[in-house]
Amino acid sequence: MPTLQVCLQWTAVVFNTFTLLIGSLAALAGVYELLYKLDEGSATHIDFEKIRQLAMAGSLILAAVIGCSGAFLGSIKVLVVHLVLLVCLIGAHIYRLVHYNEARHVNATEEFVMGIWLKELSHSGAMHQLEQRYECCGNKGFSDYTTTMRAPQSCFHTMDGVHALYPYTEGCMSAVKRAHLLIYRFEKWVHCGLIGYEIVGIILGITLCCQLTNKPRRYAY
Repeated sequence: MPTLQVCLQWTAVVFNTFTLLIGSLAALAGVYELLYKLDEGSATHIDFEKIRQLAMAGSLILAAVIGCSGAFLGSIKVLVVHLVLLVCLIGAHIYRLVHYNEARHVNATEEFVMGIWLKELSHSGAMHQLEQRYECCGNKGFSDYTTTMRAPQSCFHTMDGVHALYPYTEGCMSAVKRAHLLIYRFEKWVHCGLIGYEIVGIILGITLCCQLTNKPRRYAY
């Protein structure tokens, strides 16, 4: 029925438009996180996981554009390319979930914070970004400074130019590990959600392909 085909086509267009928005947000989040880590003071902490995240976001954007084009034009070949991209993305999500390892992520974060703390010991000011961002002080606590050097202003909460009397009690090691682990766990659930979302996209694409295939068959009789 032509009406069903038109409904499926416009549903696919709307679905892929929303997918394009999701992919764009994922790409922006990946770029922001890369810049965020660079601003924290260590480019060596940036691994291939973030590069993969940007690549997956780009693939999702490409799949959305191809899906919109295929649905709007009613092209089965274009829709097949769209479906292949979605299947590849699901495989990438599964790969990320299989290799999900909180212990490894925590160890990498510990190395990152320790590296910056060692820089602080030889060059004052290396910890300022972390201390201001995570409201922490020193490596394990403000006592790290009192035993070797004076606690910097970044260890004190500041409001309207007025510094607090006492420094932050939490060390940056625990504060940064907690924040990074929270983000890492959130990413896991995002991957799970995208798998379900992309499966819906595949079902919609296959249904539309079947409807487009049946149309010329009906005219052949």
